[in-house]
Amino acid sequence: MKFRAVVSEDALVKGFLQVVSTLSKADKQLIINVQPTKMILQIEPAACEGQYVWCEMVQGRFFSEFAMDGIDATHNQIYMVAQASSFVRALSFARHSTVRYLKVKLIKTAATPCLSFEMAGDIDSNQDVIYPKVEHSLPVTIMPRSEWQQFQLPHTLKYDISIELPTIKSLRALLEKKKNLAPTIALYATMNGELSLVVETDVVTVASHYRDLELSPRCARVRQESTKMSEANCRVDSRKLAALFETIYISGAVMTASIRHEQALIISFDMMQACVLNFILPAMNFD
Repeated sequence: MKFRAVVSEDALVKGFLQVVSTLSKADKQLIINVQPTKMILQIEPAACEGQYVWCEMVQGRFFSEFAMDGIDATHNQIYMVAQASSFVRALSFARHSTVRYLKVKLIKTAATPCLSFEMAGDIDSNQDVIYPKVEHSLPVTIMPRSEWQQFQLPHTLKYDISIELPTIKSLRALLEKKKNLAPTIALYATMNGELSLVVETDVVTVASHYRDLELSPRCARVRQESTKMSEANCRVDSRKLAALFETIYISGAVMTASIRHEQALIISFDMMQACVLNFILPAMNFD
């Protein structure tokens, strides 16, 4: 098995750190799936009470260089498990430094397989100083083929309407209030760019409305293959949805909500069209 990849933009390296930091708040372990054209970071569904959480980083857009050989020609993939906190530390140099590149490579040490990370800082024009290279080895466990099934993700994300969301800050404050009113929250989206978040109790209904939101560019394409609904809705666990936005600290991402009518809510964070962080929340009972 072999794996080597390079990230050549500082913004993408920082995005990498933000994604790993976000995932580390969901579970102590990260699953790393290397495929021929992309790397996927994910949380085991069992750790998230059946929710799916993963991020795809694609060759050519996120990685400027990418090469791998899987366990064999038939199953050309690699699954690894790493400690999330250690993964964050391996990338922490990028938090306060400008990074010229990040090199990632699967290596084998005397003790255990590792992902090696090498980063080089940029030149400080004010002091004419070149920052030293930083290297870190992250121990990983290679998962045997017999255990891959437990990490399988949905092959396709089917939805009826996909709409861009308001800012994380505004949604975080709104959901923090609504989660204390009712155990579930319903989201209604229309093809006219309208989004409503509604909680209902025995004595009151509280609704928040957004208008003139952009539909996702993928929405029209997907609708051609779906029921072409003008409106879709989904009721989800209000505390889980609020917790999602409490843990997200990703800057500069386009955030969308994709609704599979009465079945699932998919929240996606698209960073520079180079990597996408996805959360799937299953629907609660919809009356």
